[in-house]
Amino acid sequence: MFAVALLLFISAGCQEVPVTGRTAVNLVDDQDITAKALEEFEQIKRMQRLSRNPAQIRIVQQIGARLSRTVFWDVPHADWEFVVFEAPGVLNAFAMPGGKVGVFSGLIDFCENEDQLASVLAHEIAHVAARHTHEKYSQGMLLKPLGAATSIGIGMSTGSTGIYLPSVGSAAGSGVTSLTQSAFDRGKEIEADHIGLIYMAKAGYDPRESLRLLQRMEEHVASQGGPSSNGWFANHPDFPERQIKINELMPEAMAIYEKGETQRTHTVIE
Repeated sequence: MFAVALLLFISAGCQEVPVTGRTAVNLVDDQDITAKALEEFEQIKRMQRLSRNPAQIRIVQQIGARLSRTVFWDVPHADWEFVVFEAPGVLNAFAMPGGKVGVFSGLIDFCENEDQLASVLAHEIAHVAARHTHEKYSQGMLLKPLGAATSIGIGMSTGSTGIYLPSVGSAAGSGVTSLTQSAFDRGKEIEADHIGLIYMAKAGYDPRESLRLLQRMEEHVASQGGPSSNGWFANHPDFPERQIKINELMPEAMAIYEKGETQRTHTVIE
């Protein structure tokens, strides 16, 4: 009887992931997790220096506006907010349930054009659209007695990255602390690559630039002596695996991109 009840409970909380069509478990309250994400996002904004670079802010807002229109029907209730944090040399970005997105200035500096930056933001937004954070916490709930996990709490996963920020109370600002839990599993990262590739193509960004960026990141990591423990690429599958998967999906993405349903741009980031 308990097994039947559990199966009914799980089936009632199943959802279909956009683009891939995968069936995922979602047992958490969307309003609860969104409220907690907003609380943590506001905390991050208080702790991390906000960018005053108008060009970087403008390009992130431009990409964010196009991608958020593209994903509207997959995340209809999101209140999208795109914030640039001043962090030279930090190649990182994240997205949180409810549509809160942070981009570190080092990533913008690293990207050669708008399309490359869009590929990262589309990947992070894909985690939100796929409700990967919801699924992660739902899986945790299944490991506890029914009703035991009733809240999400501060420290949720934000997108696919570990966000490392200056420690609260550190006068020099040199200490770091992680405000997030562990990254998503490899399967969800690959899924976010798939969904993000389609989203960027629908928004009029060249999907081929996602491969170009991965290649440049791979070269950068090699030149630095290996993966960083707190960079955007540290919590993702290795480069060859991602490149192979994206190459397999490229014909699908290019077919969408070449339809030209959205005005294309190829802005160079200076």
